[in-house]
Amino acid sequence: MQSINALRRRINAVSQTKKITGAMQMVSSNRMRQVMTHIEYNNKYFSAIRQTMKEVLTASQEISHPFLNERERGHHTFMVIAGDKGMCGAYNANVLNYTLKRLNETPGSSLITVGDKAEEFFRLRGIHPDITFLGLAQDPTLKRAREVAAHLTYIYEQELTDDIRIINTSFYSEAKGVPVELRLLPITLHSYDDILDAEDITEIMFHPSPQTVFDMMVPQYAIALIFGVMVKSYASENHARMTAMFTATSNAQEILDDLNIRHNLARQTAITNEIAEITGAAESIRPG
Repeated sequence: MQSINALRRRINAVSQTKKITGAMQMVSSNRMRQVMTHIEYNNKYFSAIRQTMKEVLTASQEISHPFLNERERGHHTFMVIAGDKGMCGAYNANVLNYTLKRLNETPGSSLITVGDKAEEFFRLRGIHPDITFLGLAQDPTLKRAREVAAHLTYIYEQELTDDIRIINTSFYSEAKGVPVELRLLPITLHSYDDILDAEDITEIMFHPSPQTVFDMMVPQYAIALIFGVMVKSYASENHARMTAMFTATSNAQEILDDLNIRHNLARQTAITNEIAEITGAAESIRPG
């Protein structure tokens, strides 16, 4: 049995750990709630853009744009979004291992990383990212989404790759916490197959032209998609961290309960031994 002092030290250490994990759980919960508003608004905006783009493409067969051109040279670009920090369960490991698998399946592909953990993961495996965005995972703002969109669209415009795919962690439905892969570019009509309620606008006149309207919407489409995956990844990371810290806090409480029982037993044993010693001493000095 451990000494009372050793048990007290362990109880103090576990109590401090429980306070830290509890605080981290609350912080992650607050961050996740704050970003939910951005996700909701961006989803509505992105859905409206996609529906309108499909309507324009359907209405005019003369639309042309560099981002509509498909290429088949076998070169792909993957942008993976991970976190800057750990202590979030398998969040980072899942998305990074999935990306590594995709890179192995498509040799010669380019890699773009978002987050410190992503860069560290691939550099340790001898894979050097072509572009690295640091600090983005913890601050997914619309301004930064525009900067990322500018880099990615430039790569495609210069014909440096056949397509650009974004790998992040899902936040909704049964796939929550599972890596998902989205194609950013090129844009095709098949990209809008899930939109079933697009209106027939063949009789509507666009000003100054359908081409101009489409050209103006394409950059907004790219920005909205990138901002959407950024905030969803941020929410997913904080949900994973909140869950991990809740589990850690619960485990710490279980350990504390066990340590307190052992501490009380040790105190009772010590008191019993002291009473026995006092009684024995009294008996030894009692006159015969």
